[in-house]
Amino acid sequence: MGGTKGAADFEAGMNKMFGTKIKIKFTPGPSMPAVGNEIAMRATAGQPAQTDVFIAFSRDMAELIEKKLFMAVNWTELAPGRIPKEAVEADGTALKILTGLLGVTYNTQLAPSKPESLADFLKPEWKGKIATTPYSAGFDILAGKDVFGSQKALDYAKQLSPQIAGLTRCDENERLASGEFLAMVIDCGDLGQQALISKGAPIAHFTPKDYPVMSFYYLTVPKNASNPNAAILFTVFASMPEGQKIIRDYWGGDMHLYPEAQTHKTAMEVEAKIGQKLHSIDLSWQNDNAEGRKTHAEINKILAVKK
Repeated sequence: MGGTKGAADFEAGMNKMFGTKIKIKFTPGPSMPAVGNEIAMRATAGQPAQTDVFIAFSRDMAELIEKKLFMAVNWTELAPGRIPKEAVEADGTALKILTGLLGVTYNTQLAPSKPESLADFLKPEWKGKIATTPYSAGFDILAGKDVFGSQKALDYAKQLSPQIAGLTRCDENERLASGEFLAMVIDCGDLGQQALISKGAPIAHFTPKDYPVMSFYYLTVPKNASNPNAAILFTVFASMPEGQKIIRDYWGGDMHLYPEAQTHKTAMEVEAKIGQKLHSIDLSWQNDNAEGRKTHAEINKILAVKK
């Protein structure tokens, strides 16, 4: 969300909107799951959380929500007419803040053909030109019963494995732009690529017609937060047009449920192009995807090997 610069923009924006004098401090930390686990450990030890606001992707948040770590807040009443009930999950303990359209990022100049589906990457011309992530991002969703299902996802991973030339993290789109790899299958969404594209990088993200999904990032306030009221105000501001603009400027996306959201328009365009509705991968869906998570562990063994 912009790191130190983003925090300064949030601080100025929310203080202007609410007439407050709150100071926001950003401290870089480890991965989202690691931060969540530390919140849990501190709660168990009766210690304050290391952060007043926690952000995580749906898969990670779904696991942490079950630990009852976060405050229940009536978000819709705090921003009447703005925050829709569809943005609130887990009895008010989690608020959708950003939508990610999941799929594939590829090099538009060097790609041997223009891909439209995950199946396209099994073609011979893609062999040795594909990267995936060390953690097999997205394959737990692919294994969901209303997407590929476990067996079909396993079969796809086995066919994809010989095509893969190496591993890369989700935020390493520079390696696609340089031509080291020509596609990342599956990526972590359509967030972050725009910064490179605006500088002339020959990359693009697309939603495969056989993987029509979108998922979400959530903000929560730990029960053991030191400054819970300020954290609630921050989260409300992040949902307002001014806060969504900051998120969009730094992260390249926004929450599709809001009428001004660029992601709302993009999602509609994607649905029109692929001729079907996007699956909404929210916390409830993630909690029901136990079989997909089990299959994901098997897929990770197939794909996350040193090439």
